[in-house]
Amino acid sequence: MRMNKLPILKPDLQINFFYRLKSIKEKFFIEALSDTIKELEIPEIDKQLANYVEQKYLNKVASFYLRGEILFPIPYIMEANPFLIGYYRLLFGISQKEMYKGQFGKFKRMEKKGDISDKTKPYIEELCKSLICTGQIFVDKLDILSPNTVTEMQLLTLGPQLRGGRNTEVGDLATKETFKLIQKLVTPYILNVDNNEILIENSSKRKILIKFSSDPDIGIIELFSKGDILLIAIEIKGGKDISNIHNRIGEAEKSHRKAKGDDYSQFWTIIRVDIDYEILHKESPTTTKFFHLDRIQQPDSAEFEEFTRRLSSLLNIQINDY
Repeated sequence: MRMNKLPILKPDLQINFFYRLKSIKEKFFIEALSDTIKELEIPEIDKQLANYVEQKYLNKVASFYLRGEILFPIPYIMEANPFLIGYYRLLFGISQKEMYKGQFGKFKRMEKKGDISDKTKPYIEELCKSLICTGQIFVDKLDILSPNTVTEMQLLTLGPQLRGGRNTEVGDLATKETFKLIQKLVTPYILNVDNNEILIENSSKRKILIKFSSDPDIGIIELFSKGDILLIAIEIKGGKDISNIHNRIGEAEKSHRKAKGDDYSQFWTIIRVDIDYEILHKESPTTTKFFHLDRIQQPDSAEFEEFTRRLSSLLNIQINDY
């Protein structure tokens, strides 16, 4: 029998999606709506639907043997289960970023935590009226509707959200690995450390703050009473998918330009794919140095040596053993 010499492709991403989808369905899919309705009074649901939704749209939904609340949110249901704002958002194809910007930002807590704050409660009716208008446009343009259609529409919205969430997780992990590496390298000089910041005192008795946030991912700042000196802005792109590296480098360049405007002097970009750095320099000319995350964690690599040499020089510390 001929041996298979092709590599085995790993479905890790899809397995991760499977378990996340399972969790999401419990909160935001038609099963969650059905479970909520079981605990409510149907006459009150019908009363509010008649109050808020134009009759012709209820008639069209009914012609497909569906109840109105499957397409139209009402205050009675939304207050009973605030998570269901996510059900309607997914159904109407609205991303989280688009949904919760501007005036809708006050409702984000409903999808995230499943409750309604006292400040937000007076706006629930207004929210439902707005989403019902969206639902009416949606129903008006469709020629067929079914529970399967609802689920399919929600999945179409959810796919990019899951992938985006996974990319964020990958990025956060890479940032934490870099932060942990730096923490280990500067250990003899540490005055204080918490989850987001490391404060060190260098060989000249000057204090330097190393912090990670979102823009830049890691910022290294020398502290002075008359004005801080921004030393290094580090952007970390930890994805291993080489097909998307150019987009990620474009994001790094944008962040580094902002950091340059803020007066940082060095701009490092850390990646996790194998690619010629000269190519990346053309796409991010502001980057003063590229590093590979895996290699700077290997004490016997040339990149580790260069990373520690540059870091020790800029921070004015002595880095010895890893």
